[in-house]
Amino acid sequence: MSAADHDPSEWDAAYLLGALTPEETVAYERYLADHPDQGTGLDSLAGLPAIMDALPREEALALLGEDAEQAPDLVSLAAAARKRRLRAQRLRVATGIASAAACLIIGGFVGHLILAPQEPAGPALQAMGAGQRAGVTAALAVSAESWGTRLDWQCQYTKDWATTVARYDLVVTTKDGRESTIASWSPSGNEASNLAAATAIPAANIRTVDIRVADTKVPLAVTTLS
Repeated sequence: MSAADHDPSEWDAAYLLGALTPEETVAYERYLADHPDQGTGLDSLAGLPAIMDALPREEALALLGEDAEQAPDLVSLAAAARKRRLRAQRLRVATGIASAAACLIIGGFVGHLILAPQEPAGPALQAMGAGQRAGVTAALAVSAESWGTRLDWQCQYTKDWATTVARYDLVVTTKDGRESTIASWSPSGNEASNLAAATAIPAANIRTVDIRVADTKVPLAVTTLS
Protein backbone atom coordinates (compact mmCIF):
# COMPACT_ATOMS: atom_id res chain seq x y z
CA MET A 1 0.00 0.00 0.00
CA SER A 2 1.43 3.36 -0.98
CA ALA A 3 1.71 6.51 1.11
CA ALA A 4 -1.09 8.05 -0.99
CA ASP A 5 -3.53 5.46 0.40
CA HIS A 6 -3.02 7.03 3.84
CA ASP A 7 -2.99 10.65 2.64
CA PRO A 8 -6.44 12.31 2.70
CA SER A 9 -5.22 14.97 0.25
CA GLU A 10 -5.28 12.22 -2.40
CA TRP A 11 -8.86 11.12 -1.67
CA ASP A 12 -10.92 13.81 -3.45
CA ALA A 13 -12.01 11.65 -6.39
CA ALA A 14 -12.55 8.62 -4.16
CA TYR A 15 -14.77 10.71 -1.88
CA LEU A 16 -16.78 12.05 -4.80
CA LEU A 17 -17.31 8.55 -6.22
CA GLY A 18 -18.28 7.03 -2.88
CA ALA A 19 -15.31 4.69 -2.93
CA LEU A 20 -14.08 5.47 0.59
CA THR A 21 -14.90 3.35 3.61
CA PRO A 22 -17.06 5.04 6.29
CA GLU A 23 -13.96 5.57 8.40
CA GLU A 24 -12.08 7.11 5.46
CA THR A 25 -15.05 9.36 4.69
CA VAL A 26 -15.02 10.73 8.23
CA ALA A 27 -11.24 11.20 8.04
CA TYR A 28 -11.50 13.00 4.69
CA GLU A 29 -14.26 15.35 5.87
CA ARG A 30 -12.22 16.12 8.97
CA TYR A 31 -9.24 16.84 6.70
CA LEU A 32 -11.33 19.26 4.61
CA ALA A 33 -12.51 21.03 7.76
CA ASP A 34 -8.90 21.45 8.87
CA HIS A 35 -7.68 22.43 5.38
CA PRO A 36 -10.44 24.51 3.73
CA ASP A 37 -8.08 25.56 0.93
CA GLN A 38 -8.03 21.94 -0.26
CA GLY A 39 -11.69 22.15 -1.20
CA THR A 40 -10.70 23.49 -4.61
CA GLY A 41 -9.46 20.03 -5.56
CA LEU A 42 -12.89 18.62 -4.82
CA ASP A 43 -14.58 21.44 -6.72
CA SER A 44 -12.53 20.62 -9.83
CA LEU A 45 -14.12 17.15 -9.85
CA ALA A 46 -17.68 18.36 -9.35
CA GLY A 47 -18.78 17.39 -12.84
CA LEU A 48 -17.60 13.80 -12.50
CA PRO A 49 -20.78 12.08 -11.24
CA ALA A 50 -22.90 13.65 -13.98
CA ILE A 51 -20.97 11.71 -16.63
CA MET A 52 -20.43 8.47 -14.76
CA ASP A 53 -22.39 6.51 -17.36
CA ALA A 54 -20.59 7.86 -20.42
CA LEU A 55 -18.66 4.67 -21.21
CA PRO A 56 -20.12 1.19 -21.78
CA ARG A 57 -20.17 -1.07 -18.73
CA GLU A 58 -17.79 -3.52 -20.42
CA GLU A 59 -15.12 -0.86 -21.00
CA ALA A 60 -15.51 0.53 -17.50
CA LEU A 61 -15.05 -2.95 -16.02
CA ALA A 62 -12.05 -3.59 -18.26
CA LEU A 63 -10.42 -0.39 -17.05
CA LEU A 64 -11.01 -1.49 -13.48
CA GLY A 65 -9.39 -4.85 -14.15
CA GLU A 66 -12.68 -6.72 -13.83
CA ASP A 67 -13.99 -9.50 -16.10
CA ALA A 68 -17.26 -8.33 -17.67
CA GLU A 69 -18.47 -11.91 -18.17
CA GLN A 70 -17.85 -12.89 -14.57
CA ALA A 71 -19.00 -9.64 -12.98
CA PRO A 72 -22.61 -9.54 -11.68
CA ASP A 73 -25.06 -7.32 -13.52
CA LEU A 74 -25.34 -5.01 -10.53
CA VAL A 75 -21.60 -4.73 -9.99
CA SER A 76 -20.61 -1.79 -7.82
CA LEU A 77 -18.03 0.24 -9.70
CA ALA A 78 -17.34 2.18 -6.53
CA ALA A 79 -16.51 -1.05 -4.70
CA ALA A 80 -14.31 -2.13 -7.58
CA ALA A 81 -12.63 1.25 -7.47
CA ARG A 82 -11.95 0.88 -3.77
CA LYS A 83 -10.42 -2.54 -4.41
CA ARG A 84 -8.26 -1.13 -7.20
CA ARG A 85 -7.13 1.83 -5.10
CA LEU A 86 -5.74 -0.55 -2.55
CA ARG A 87 -3.58 -2.15 -5.23
CA ALA A 88 -1.58 1.11 -5.34
CA GLN A 89 -0.65 1.89 -8.93
CA ARG A 90 2.16 4.26 -9.92
CA LEU A 91 0.28 6.43 -12.37
CA ARG A 92 -1.95 9.24 -11.12
CA VAL A 93 -4.59 11.36 -12.80
CA ALA A 94 -5.13 15.06 -12.13
CA THR A 95 -8.57 16.98 -12.31
CA GLY A 96 -11.96 15.65 -13.09
CA ILE A 97 -13.23 13.44 -15.99
CA ALA A 98 -15.91 11.70 -17.19
CA SER A 99 -17.34 8.28 -16.86
CA ALA A 100 -18.00 5.21 -14.84
CA ALA A 101 -14.49 4.15 -15.66
CA ALA A 102 -13.33 7.24 -13.84
CA CYS A 103 -13.30 4.98 -10.83
CA LEU A 104 -9.78 4.30 -12.06
CA ILE A 105 -8.88 7.59 -10.44
CA ILE A 106 -8.79 5.64 -7.22
CA GLY A 107 -6.25 3.34 -8.81
CA GLY A 108 -3.58 5.93 -8.88
CA PHE A 109 -4.24 8.96 -11.05
CA VAL A 110 -5.78 12.07 -9.55
CA GLY A 111 -8.70 13.41 -11.55
CA HIS A 112 -8.97 12.78 -15.27
CA LEU A 113 -9.36 9.22 -16.39
CA ILE A 114 -6.43 7.23 -17.67
CA LEU A 115 -7.78 4.77 -20.20
CA ALA A 116 -6.50 1.45 -21.41
CA PRO A 117 -5.08 1.68 -24.95
CA GLN A 118 -7.66 1.07 -27.66
CA GLU A 119 -7.65 -2.28 -29.42
CA PRO A 120 -6.28 -3.51 -31.64
CA ALA A 121 -3.88 -0.73 -32.50
CA GLY A 122 -5.61 2.40 -31.28
CA PRO A 123 -5.72 5.72 -33.11
CA ALA A 124 -2.87 6.88 -35.33
CA LEU A 125 -0.43 9.03 -33.40
CA GLN A 126 0.96 12.22 -34.92
CA ALA A 127 4.31 13.72 -33.93
CA MET A 128 4.02 16.58 -31.48
CA GLY A 129 5.91 19.78 -32.16
CA ALA A 130 9.07 20.69 -30.29
CA GLY A 131 8.65 22.64 -27.08
CA GLN A 132 10.83 25.23 -25.42
CA ARG A 133 13.37 22.75 -24.01
CA ALA A 134 14.93 19.74 -25.71
CA GLY A 135 14.65 16.42 -23.95
CA VAL A 136 11.25 14.94 -24.79
CA THR A 137 9.83 13.94 -28.16
CA ALA A 138 6.27 12.67 -28.37
CA ALA A 139 3.39 11.61 -30.59
CA LEU A 140 -0.27 12.22 -29.81
CA ALA A 141 -3.75 11.32 -31.04
CA VAL A 142 -6.78 13.42 -30.08
CA SER A 143 -10.12 11.67 -30.55
CA ALA A 144 -13.47 13.43 -30.20
CA GLU A 145 -16.00 11.35 -28.26
CA SER A 146 -19.64 11.87 -27.32
CA TRP A 147 -18.60 12.43 -23.70
CA GLY A 148 -15.56 14.64 -24.39
CA THR A 149 -12.09 13.86 -25.72
CA ARG A 150 -9.77 10.88 -25.60
CA LEU A 151 -6.00 11.41 -25.80
CA ASP A 152 -3.48 8.70 -26.63
CA TRP A 153 0.24 9.40 -26.62
CA GLN A 154 3.77 8.09 -26.30
CA CYS A 155 7.04 9.85 -25.62
CA GLN A 156 10.79 9.35 -25.68
CA TYR A 157 13.23 10.92 -23.22
CA THR A 158 16.16 12.06 -25.33
CA LYS A 159 18.24 13.81 -22.66
CA ASP A 160 19.60 12.40 -19.42
CA TRP A 161 17.74 14.97 -17.32
CA ALA A 162 14.43 13.89 -18.82
CA THR A 163 14.69 10.39 -17.32
CA THR A 164 15.21 11.75 -13.81
CA VAL A 165 12.12 13.97 -13.67
CA ALA A 166 9.78 13.05 -10.82
CA ARG A 167 6.61 13.54 -12.85
CA TYR A 168 5.32 14.77 -16.19
CA ASP A 169 1.94 16.37 -16.91
CA LEU A 170 -0.20 16.26 -20.04
CA VAL A 171 -1.89 19.66 -20.18
CA VAL A 172 -4.85 20.78 -22.30
CA THR A 173 -5.34 24.49 -22.99
CA THR A 174 -8.79 25.51 -24.21
CA LYS A 175 -9.57 28.26 -26.68
CA ASP A 176 -10.41 30.61 -23.82
CA GLY A 177 -6.98 30.06 -22.28
CA ARG A 178 -7.87 27.72 -19.45
CA GLU A 179 -5.34 25.00 -18.61
CA SER A 180 -6.27 21.55 -17.31
CA THR A 181 -3.84 18.82 -16.32
CA ILE A 182 -5.32 15.71 -17.90
CA ALA A 183 -2.75 13.14 -16.76
CA SER A 184 0.49 12.75 -14.84
CA TRP A 185 3.07 10.00 -15.01
CA SER A 186 6.61 9.21 -13.91
CA PRO A 187 9.34 8.20 -16.38
CA SER A 188 10.69 4.67 -16.33
CA GLY A 189 13.50 4.06 -18.78
CA ASN A 190 13.95 6.06 -21.96
CA GLU A 191 10.37 6.01 -23.22
CA ALA A 192 6.72 5.66 -22.31
CA SER A 193 4.12 4.14 -24.63
CA ASN A 194 0.45 3.15 -24.73
CA LEU A 195 -0.53 6.09 -22.55
CA ALA A 196 -4.13 7.22 -22.73
CA ALA A 197 -6.41 9.60 -20.86
CA ALA A 198 -9.77 11.27 -21.24
CA THR A 199 -11.37 14.58 -20.42
CA ALA A 200 -14.90 15.95 -20.54
CA ILE A 201 -13.58 18.95 -22.49
CA PRO A 202 -14.88 18.72 -26.09
CA ALA A 203 -12.16 18.36 -28.70
CA ALA A 204 -13.57 21.38 -30.54
CA ASN A 205 -12.77 23.53 -27.50
CA ILE A 206 -9.12 22.47 -27.24
CA ARG A 207 -6.45 24.82 -28.59
CA THR A 208 -3.27 22.99 -27.57
CA VAL A 209 -2.08 19.85 -25.82
CA ASP A 210 1.41 19.86 -24.34
CA ILE A 211 3.73 17.81 -22.18
CA ARG A 212 5.62 19.54 -19.39
CA VAL A 213 7.45 18.76 -16.19
CA ALA A 214 4.81 18.70 -13.45
CA ASP A 215 4.05 22.05 -11.85
CA THR A 216 5.98 24.03 -14.46
CA LYS A 217 4.88 26.15 -17.42
CA VAL A 218 7.52 25.17 -19.99
CA PRO A 219 6.16 22.94 -22.79
CA LEU A 220 8.49 20.14 -23.85
CA ALA A 221 6.29 18.95 -26.72
CA VAL A 222 3.12 20.57 -28.05
CA THR A 223 0.29 19.91 -30.48
CA THR A 224 -1.83 22.82 -31.68
CA LEU A 225 -5.35 21.88 -32.73
CA SER A 226 -6.78 25.29 -33.61
